[in-house]
Amino acid sequence: MKRRPFLLGLALWSAAPLVARAAADRKAIIRQVYAVPAEALSFTPQHAALLRRLRAQWMPIESGAPGIDFEQPLLGGPDTLATARQALRTSDDAVAIRRMAELCRLIPRYVATLGKLSPGRYTVPPEMREAFDFPESGVDAQGGFTLRAEHLVLLRAAVWRQPDAQQLEAVLREGERFWPMPMIDGKRPYGDASFYQIDMANLLGEPYALDAKGYAITEPAKDARLEKLHYETFAALQVFLGHATASKAKR
Repeated sequence: MKRRPFLLGLALWSAAPLVARAAADRKAIIRQVYAVPAEALSFTPQHAALLRRLRAQWMPIESGAPGIDFEQPLLGGPDTLATARQALRTSDDAVAIRRMAELCRLIPRYVATLGKLSPGRYTVPPEMREAFDFPESGVDAQGGFTLRAEHLVLLRAAVWRQPDAQQLEAVLREGERFWPMPMIDGKRPYGDASFYQIDMANLLGEPYALDAKGYAITEPAKDARLEKLHYETFAALQVFLGHATASKAKR
């Protein structure tokens, strides 16, 4: 998909009662959801119904990292609101808009702590297979992907980015197709190291040796192996979103 200037803007970057509103109030509903502290939002079965349909996307910012497709976030076609209504079994646009906005803010917590999935063999959705048609994806020609414990460690530790108030307004100005979906930080996806393999190695219990000044001594073979593992987090995230279940889903 062609990157629009909006993507560069991303790089810079309820507890309220549900009231039926017209779709024209989309911006107001999303702003209201973002005015609530993220930790105050509860993950519900309605959010789970939407989350299982999310489309992961590789965000080509800095070293690159996966995130959620901000222009077509749900599987099933470009009309996100219609797909959301179908998933939620509602005809109320306000309900669908609010739940989608809440989901934007809940995704990082779901991946980090709420969602549960065991290592194993899974498939990516047929609609997404073309996105994983590159050698480093880890996805085979049948759409199969082997989710390993290492992938889960990295997803749990991933550093997510969400829009601040100014960036949120930039998303809303783009039009109704765009949603303020979160993404993993492409510069420092797993911690503070600009050479992200250092953070990966520490998380996986295989840290790089240090020189006399305390700097990591890079190893070409290890660097390349960890880089491939990083690319595989794209498919790992897609599989996790589609197959994980919430440990505590409350109404």
